[in-house]
Amino acid sequence: MGVISALVRRWRKHSDLREHLRRVFEACGIDTVVDVGAHHGKYCRFLRRDVGFRGPVLSVEPIAELAQALERRAAADGRWRVARCALGAQRGTARLNVMASSDFSSLLEPTRAATRQFADRNAVARTEEVPVRTLDDVVAEFAPQGRRLYLKLDTQGYDLEVLRGAGRSLAHVAALQSEISFLPLYAGMPAWRESIERIEALGFAVSGIFAVSREPSLRLVEADCVFVRP
Repeated sequence: MGVISALVRRWRKHSDLREHLRRVFEACGIDTVVDVGAHHGKYCRFLRRDVGFRGPVLSVEPIAELAQALERRAAADGRWRVARCALGAQRGTARLNVMASSDFSSLLEPTRAATRQFADRNAVARTEEVPVRTLDDVVAEFAPQGRRLYLKLDTQGYDLEVLRGAGRSLAHVAALQSEISFLPLYAGMPAWRESIERIEALGFAVSGIFAVSREPSLRLVEADCVFVRP
């Protein structure tokens, strides 16, 4: 019964987000999606299958083996491109913590101070030296025609640093999505209030909040927050 309940909750979350993104994409005239922290490419498939978005998608993924697999998947979709790198405030290289469950991988160190919800999955399995580029760099190279961007951020505590590297391209971001932690999973990551306030200060307003995970006590751990320009 627990597995079925979890699947129902996940379906409801995706269903709610799907309907909301359909409205956002139409209202904001989204012509290009930049998917930062693409992992296995599930988000692009979600956009194609559930949201009905057929425009260009740029997936950004720093883990080498995942980026290679993404490139193979993208080859069958003429409007899907892949950038092999992490994003940050400036160019360089960095040590990426690849976690036991790779979707928790981060440039930050994991912490269990606030919650042990993902203790086994959010543990460092190995590190990988990765190139770091800015959002301005990858948009200019891979999506130069995008004028109404939807920016999806899932960098495990590093979303605000990505936005710091968006000096020129931010003007073309019509809406964005950030996975915000209400309980910190990484050392040094911003608190949820700071994350929302910093994004609002860039000219965006909260449009929707969709729970990603909760503790058994029902404390919210993470949520996808969608922002639009008023």
